[in-house]
Amino acid sequence: MALAYINIIAKQYFNFMCRSDFERRIFHDTYKEFQEKSKPYTSGERLNTFSQMMLANKKAKDLHQKLHYSVMDVIEKLEHQIPILRDENGNSIRFEWAELEIIDSDLLNKAGHVVSLTYTSPKMLLHEIDKELLVLSEETAGKSNSILKIKMTEELRIDYCEKHELVCS
Repeated sequence: MALAYINIIAKQYFNFMCRSDFERRIFHDTYKEFQEKSKPYTSGERLNTFSQMMLANKKAKDLHQKLHYSVMDVIEKLEHQIPILRDENGNSIRFEWAELEIIDSDLLNKAGHVVSLTYTSPKMLLHEIDKELLVLSEETAGKSNSILKIKMTEELRIDYCEKHELVCS
């Protein structure tokens, strides 16, 4: 009997300290796009950072989506596997969607560019919580797939979907 339906959410940050090719592509491609797409939000003023642009013009929030579009092909190459989250057997956890967010950026300093990707898993069945492990399975076509055990960490967030209840008549 499952305890609840949940989504697993993991956030990955990208800054100038990139280690993998994937991280470097996200960092460099989003910075290049930020330089190009932020021009309308600096109009006439000396605004260099994303946070300054947001304060001056709330429409600058559109940059999140514009930068996301610039790396969609890179994200697709992940083949729906969260690169920063594995189960206890070392298997990648699937994500249903990923969303890019600009944490901050600076047109005058590339080292000030920080973005994140938030990965959200498909709906999963939470079977139990065993100490620091979540015991889960992914449900496909009404059937529960193999059991996964994921260690709870600070980077991991659970989005509560629906509680399972026994119904007695």
